[in-house]
Amino acid sequence: MLPGAPMPAAPANPDEPLLAALRVWRRERARSDAVPAYVVAHDSTLIEIADVRPRTLPALRRVRGMGPMKLEQYGPEILAVIEANA
Repeated sequence: MLPGAPMPAAPANPDEPLLAALRVWRRERARSDAVPAYVVAHDSTLIEIADVRPRTLPALRRVRGMGPMKLEQYGPEILAVIEANA
């Protein structure tokens, strides 16, 4: 591993129904924004969200791939998907 490279993530154990719901949300949001789905969120980000099931914006911010801009743009919608699949 190169110095300064990110550490590999721990193996995820995502909630499969939640992961499916997140992928549907991502597809719909990408169509709405006229961007590729990976611009909204990478699969690895959705897998981590489905694994840790954050309930707040600060908790969601700790997910790899959820920077300040994505948190502002998509955070409330992602939390709504999680809540709907609780």
